[in-house]
Amino acid sequence: SSGINAEWPFRPGEEEDRRLLKLAGQFHLGENANVFREGSLVLKNPSGAPPLVHKTILYGSSTGAIGLIGCIEKPLFDLLLTLQEALARTVTSIGCIPHNVWRAFHNDRQKEPANGFIDGDLIERFLDLPRPEMNKICVDLFYDFDGTGMKREGTVDDLVKLIEDLARIH
Repeated sequence: SSGINAEWPFRPGEEEDRRLLKLAGQFHLGENANVFREGSLVLKNPSGAPPLVHKTILYGSSTGAIGLIGCIEKPLFDLLLTLQEALARTVTSIGCIPHNVWRAFHNDRQKEPANGFIDGDLIERFLDLPRPEMNKICVDLFYDFDGTGMKREGTVDDLVKLIEDLARIH
């Protein structure tokens, strides 16, 4: 299988339950990941602002690719998931394979839709869209873009800045 089935953290409870992991998410990577290490490819944020992504894990694949898995807060996850869904409807994928089909987790025993992960490659494709397409996607995307605790509808510039900030972590 060339997917990641992330099971984190350990479940509290009975002794035998502590050996079991709780499913946190799953997706099709498209490669075989064969090494995982806690870490990051960049230094901590020099501005002192809280990081967008924490608890990062780097993975290496059998083809030499390096990737990053990290935790993000639920409001940011919800925004990025909505953006990912809009992009999946807008962007034509290589081979015209629908995004949800490509990223669906599968192994010898099961096939499940991807969940619990944001596809950074797809999110970064927002930056390649023409401005009118970006404007269409921004409609109804609400988030605390200013860090004031107040949600507001995002602009193209808000999303470009957020995506560029996320892209800098890898």
